[in-house]
Amino acid sequence: MKAIRLFLTITASVLVLISTATEKPKMNFIPLNDEKALIAISNEKPAYFELSIEAQNGNLVYHKESDKEISDLRQVINYSNMENGIYTIKLKVNDTFISRDFEIKNKRMTVDEAKIGFAPYFSYSGDILILSYLNFDKENVKLKIYNDGNLVFENKLGKDFVLNAGFDMSKLGKGKYEIELSSLNNQFSYAIEK
Repeated sequence: MKAIRLFLTITASVLVLISTATEKPKMNFIPLNDEKALIAISNEKPAYFELSIEAQNGNLVYHKESDKEISDLRQVINYSNMENGIYTIKLKVNDTFISRDFEIKNKRMTVDEAKIGFAPYFSYSGDILILSYLNFDKENVKLKIYNDGNLVFENKLGKDFVLNAGFDMSKLGKGKYEIELSSLNNQFSYAIEK
């Protein structure tokens, strides 16, 4: 058990170092007038971008994926047909995520500060599943393990900033498993086969 704790501590330290060394894309979202806004994205190195806008109820309003690796993207969107409400613009570049909430009220847009996050680290070896996650939003995080769509394990990991966990999967039978790490605003999955 001490070995797993030591490994998790080392993994957490590595994650913090990686997050400070990882390229950090930038996303500006600027209202231009009562109908249009500019999305300006830049990254140090060319990468695939995935951009989306979701309404507060989870409905997808806008989605765009780059078809090649790029380092800059400029996109003007027309929001005149969007209803009053709160929306979230999300950017995914490699394992880095940026989101900004914005509100449309009477054709006027106000944009909140950007939030950044990183995908969790998963590792599976010798029937041990290891995960580490930097929980920037400090949300309650759950781990679920599915086999053929059936939930076989669930665990609440908490809402600490650094989450590390190790799970002994030796008692689970052979097969394909989907590991899901989720919180209110984020969901990640990892597939393994025993």
